[in-house]
Amino acid sequence: MAKRIQPSIREGDSVIQPFTANLQAVCFDLDWTLSAYPLSTREVLEQALSRASMSADLLGDLTIAADQYDALWLTLERSSPSTDTLRVQILSAMFAQRGLGHEDGVVAIAKAYGDIRRETGVCLYPGVDRLLADLGSRYMLGLLTNGPTDISWEKIRSLGLDRLFDAVIVAGDVGIYKPDVEVFELLLDALGAAAHRSIFVGDTYGTDIVGAAQAGMHTAWIKREGYAIDDQSIQPTLIRADTAQLREDLL
Repeated sequence: MAKRIQPSIREGDSVIQPFTANLQAVCFDLDWTLSAYPLSTREVLEQALSRASMSADLLGDLTIAADQYDALWLTLERSSPSTDTLRVQILSAMFAQRGLGHEDGVVAIAKAYGDIRRETGVCLYPGVDRLLADLGSRYMLGLLTNGPTDISWEKIRSLGLDRLFDAVIVAGDVGIYKPDVEVFELLLDALGAAAHRSIFVGDTYGTDIVGAAQAGMHTAWIKREGYAIDDQSIQPTLIRADTAQLREDLL
């Protein structure tokens, strides 16, 4: 099969080569870029309340409660030593916001939540496994994810991603989180790749795209349906609706 040739861009008398011409490394975020949970936060909260024998309306409207849970995760994840502890901290804060003081209830719901997540697992988006295998035959592959050490490595290993990537950086291991430029530089150093010859693929504009661009990398924003932000001062190199679509850009 003939190799697809990417067109160059002609500007005046010079020819600008596509950014892939000298690309060394393709780097990825994990959650909602490569993988997703089969159950939403709302669904897990609902099941956890039931499993812990708690009232379904204990946390109020579960759609709002799920948004609060996710926001608190991002706020508290950097200071928590483990995912189990983090879940207790999140639910304690949610209980406090509603004037609830049932410490035993917090622990029971947190345990049920963790059990449900472990039982239902995590999965790769369609086409991602094949994309990674094909990219790995041409480029170095890097993985950079925020989050606690324990759950991050649990997901990485359960998905078999530790065998596909040349370098993996978990923010919880190093104590530096996206969008800090330093954590992107750690990944590039581990790969032995130059920033201007690398692209970072992520779904979160404020951490993935802004951080990688400030580190000097090309960026591919996986803009999932319903995702909207007010400030887009940094223009991604690519914007795609799904990670598997990058096959057309990078292969």
